[in-house]
Amino acid sequence: MSGAGTRRPAAASVPLMALRAAVVVVAGAAFALAPPPYAIAALVMALAGAIWPTSLLTWGALLVVALAQLGHLPTAGDWHPYLALVVVHLLHALGSLTLALPARGVLQLRALARPARRWLLVQVPAQVLLVVGLLAQRMPREGLVPAGLVAVAAAVCAVAIAVLLRALAPRR
Repeated sequence: MSGAGTRRPAAASVPLMALRAAVVVVAGAAFALAPPPYAIAALVMALAGAIWPTSLLTWGALLVVALAQLGHLPTAGDWHPYLALVVVHLLHALGSLTLALPARGVLQLRALARPARRWLLVQVPAQVLLVVGLLAQRMPREGLVPAGLVAVAAAVCAVAIAVLLRALAPRR
């Protein structure tokens, strides 16, 4: 039975301010990735970037987290580079959304499905490439085998991303 008196159930939604809060929460992972002065700087920049997205300070926080990784030489078994890749990529994606969407209002969660799918389509091959790169850095340095291995893996990942994005693109 449908008519003027019936209501459709509302789709799951969140306030748009939750995206800005997510930027700060994700930047909080910097405390697991960087020494306190850098982590505090990243968190403050993310907070300012969440308040004023056009300041691009979210990308400043992203840069601090990424550059803090240069302080130590990671291994393939170290979880820090993998988390750093997730944090940096997620800060970029969330920062982009905060630039594109207003601060006030409501966002239906299903509207985040396509950005989340694109994020995963890039993140998975990027993590694979990171593993290959970290393993290659520990290989003996005779010849260009490690560099060639990383180059081939990068090419395979780039092609995989392009094919998957094309295959999963909505048909019009």
